[in-house]
Amino acid sequence: MFSVPGILQQLLRHPCIVLLDDLDDDDDYYGRSYEEEVAMSPSVTGYMYQRQKMTPGFTLGTKLSEFIPEERPNPDKADYDDDQMFDMDVDDVKETQPGPPMAPSTSTGPVLSDGPPPGLGFDEPRRPSKPIVISLGPIAGHEEEKPVIPNITNLRVSEPKRSESKSPTRKKSAMNSSLANLPSNSSSHRLSQLAAITSAPSTPRRTRRREEGKQLINLVVVGHVDAGKSTLMGHLLYRLGCVDQRTIHKYKQESARSGKASFAFAWVLDETEEERARGVTMDIAKTTFETNTKRVLLLDAPGHKDFIPNMITGASQADAAILVVNSTVGEFETGFENGGQTREHAMLLRSLGVGQLVVAINKLDTVDWAQERFDEVEAAIKSFLTKQAGFSKVRFVPVSGLTGENLSERVPDGHPLRKWYNKECLMELIDTFSAPPRASDGPLRIVVNDVFKATTTQLSLSGKIESGEVEAGDKVYIMPNADAAVVKACSNDDGGAVDSCVAGDHTLLTLNGTFEPDTIHAGHVIVRGGADALMPCRRFAARIVVFDVVVPIMKGTRAELYCHSLCEPCTIVKLVSSINKANGNVLKERPRCLAKQMSGLVEIETEREVAIEPYTICKALGRITIRAGGQTIAAGIIERKLG
Repeated sequence: MFSVPGILQQLLRHPCIVLLDDLDDDDDYYGRSYEEEVAMSPSVTGYMYQRQKMTPGFTLGTKLSEFIPEERPNPDKADYDDDQMFDMDVDDVKETQPGPPMAPSTSTGPVLSDGPPPGLGFDEPRRPSKPIVISLGPIAGHEEEKPVIPNITNLRVSEPKRSESKSPTRKKSAMNSSLANLPSNSSSHRLSQLAAITSAPSTPRRTRRREEGKQLINLVVVGHVDAGKSTLMGHLLYRLGCVDQRTIHKYKQESARSGKASFAFAWVLDETEEERARGVTMDIAKTTFETNTKRVLLLDAPGHKDFIPNMITGASQADAAILVVNSTVGEFETGFENGGQTREHAMLLRSLGVGQLVVAINKLDTVDWAQERFDEVEAAIKSFLTKQAGFSKVRFVPVSGLTGENLSERVPDGHPLRKWYNKECLMELIDTFSAPPRASDGPLRIVVNDVFKATTTQLSLSGKIESGEVEAGDKVYIMPNADAAVVKACSNDDGGAVDSCVAGDHTLLTLNGTFEPDTIHAGHVIVRGGADALMPCRRFAARIVVFDVVVPIMKGTRAELYCHSLCEPCTIVKLVSSINKANGNVLKERPRCLAKQMSGLVEIETEREVAIEPYTICKALGRITIRAGGQTIAAGIIERKLG
């Protein structure tokens, strides 16, 4: 038997058991709201929320009804206190006067009322409020509660109406017709921008020709690194009088102090400190000189393999080229074998549309002007250029950039070179270059090569006019950004202000407008609006020729796309067919890969929209070069844009 004191001692050791009776008391409050055991003070009561009204303590300057529709008072509903809402008896309900009959609901959903239908024998208390009709259809937003829901025949989710154009004369039909030719993957805001450009009033093309005078030739100098390109052209400029004796004397002293005495003439074109310290050309150097019948814009391209993209930019602007080859024993073989830049530069020149070529066999003074060495180098290069690169006519000239022989004048009698060579010097061969046809009457296309100054309201940039003409006051657009601008001033390649510039010119432009400075880069294209506008794209079809590659080109190959001054990551998304290079016939549909020396039709997609055009419309904007892993893997032309 357990004693009572022992049980009490056990309970006292477990106070939680003692409190169980107190917890059971909470069951008495489940049927109604739980009340505080301690009365609230008047100050606390003043901040308590009341159903039918809000006390001044809650008036904080913003009413809930201003932004929550459910909190707005409904004048059609009667206000009842809580006691009146839930404690009305049957007698009060019977005394309530019946209201007007409710309009029949036309909603297709079920109708629920707050009371049973009449005549069913229920005699239960209910609220004397008006019946509530609830539609279970789609709810577009919060709306005020109404006694009757109107018939809804069509329910749509509408978006805020956007402004299509800033121009008040814009027609909606013009917008619809313009959108048909726009990229399908662009946002609605960008589509409206591009549509505004295409529907802008077209500026009549002015068939302005170049003033009578010497023809302009854009000449690029390429070759393997350390072939002597900069020294050769720097010495030529000195012989032509473009560089004075005082400047050359200064360069000779400075180069001797830095341990590079033989680089004095190269410093005429290599103007930056980094180029002079490293002894290699890193960027395109531009200068001008004149021959007897030509005005030449010289583009000195880098030869190092790390700067091939800059070489492509320079070659894409050229009309003719000089390929400089080092005739020193061992140096020529290094540059001409696989891995050297002599072959790659020659292939790039031809794929970029340069058809006029002169090969300058340099540094013949190091082999005592030996004819055997000249013939050996000429035979190796000529076979490659005519059979593989595709040049129809190539001319060779022996020169020495360091000593200056056979540059601007033929060598005199008694010179070792005169014994076996009595043909044109380098200057005479440059004078035989002819200017290609210019598309002066075509749509305006200015390729941006460099941006000197960029602010939110003004741009200063350089570019080459591939077609059309431009003058101060013209309204233009910068693609692919679709930035509108007005030409404030333009100047030619010499820096002198002119009234207008035509196709083939290298011009400096000052543009006024509203810009984002960090979004204007080399590779953008300046155009006019209307029918002459250029629509950017991300995907296009191209006919390419594969170079000597180790890994074939397959679907999904990632590379870099080069077109005029543009460089953009891209992906080969589809191999359409392989093509016979001789006759253009299709060899195989949807091949698995394209190996070296094969030709094919592929589809390419870039990461961003680019300003390009089919080759048949604009040749300069339709030639492409594809590089991957630091090597050129293919080149070709654009067939059509796909979006």
